[in-house]
Amino acid sequence: MTPDPYLTIIVTGRNDDFGGNFNARLFGALEFNHAHLTERGIPHEFVFVEWRPVPGKLWLSEVLIDRYPQLVPHTLSCFVADAAYHEAYSLNQKLQFQEFIAKNIAIRRCRGAFILTTNTDVYLSRGMLDVLAARELEPRVLYRTVRIDLKEDLDSDRIDWAILEDERNYDHVNEIEPPYYTNASGDFLLLDRDSYQELRGFNEVYRAAKVHMDSNFCRKAYSSGMRLQALEAPVYHVGLGTLNSQAPLYRDRPGDAPWGNARWKRDVLYVNPDSWGLGAAPVRQIRPGLSYLDFTWDTVPPLVALDRVVVVRYPTEA
Repeated sequence: MTPDPYLTIIVTGRNDDFGGNFNARLFGALEFNHAHLTERGIPHEFVFVEWRPVPGKLWLSEVLIDRYPQLVPHTLSCFVADAAYHEAYSLNQKLQFQEFIAKNIAIRRCRGAFILTTNTDVYLSRGMLDVLAARELEPRVLYRTVRIDLKEDLDSDRIDWAILEDERNYDHVNEIEPPYYTNASGDFLLLDRDSYQELRGFNEVYRAAKVHMDSNFCRKAYSSGMRLQALEAPVYHVGLGTLNSQAPLYRDRPGDAPWGNARWKRDVLYVNPDSWGLGAAPVRQIRPGLSYLDFTWDTVPPLVALDRVVVVRYPTEA
């Protein structure tokens, strides 16, 4: 039996070429990170969750398993959520993809002692590999770091250290500040598995937007008595990301944005129900490394749950 890994890396997506060349960006980052984690002797697994699979197209989960059979199931596993969950969970018809509910599926079911929720085109730096190789991460500490966005015209098929570490290739550096370290937090939230499950993952109570669910999670961890700590080693991201690149298109019509209105009150905390992460969903193994979550209303939260939100007065508020 394969021992539990030190690190789980959770990413989400579907076979829709989102953002252009999506699959290639996913493959490139997965191969790079896997190679360097293996070289450093860091036991790890990748968990991919497919949300709202595209009708009539091969699941991206199947593409991954067929491409990397040597990693299945000990280092790579995939979950596909029935497409009906998207409509059942959404309180905003404009939302196209609910990545944080998808990440909750993996948080609830993964094996790593520590969990990194991130995105498919994020590359670990040498410094970050040093941190992970030392195995000195502490429980009840939410680790955050700076994300460096690479220029969009770079060839993502040949990313290596020379490209990642050349400052001439940097488009933007997303700095972070205490106490919540929230800027670009969706690309790097590293926390032990027990604490992730204690917090019950990301917010499933407010479902009219997906943007800023990551910063809402940082506030949830902070208010729950967990320490937030910035690491000095960055991660690298290919391009500007969806929000930064498309935000100008919806500046005058925020209600039409596919991520929801960014001005929702993300300081209000949440208490997810026991069924968070589709905990009551029937799970079927389709093939080794690939599981399917059948639809059931038993795992869908109610439309309104006011007893599940908490208004907190933070210490920084005088």
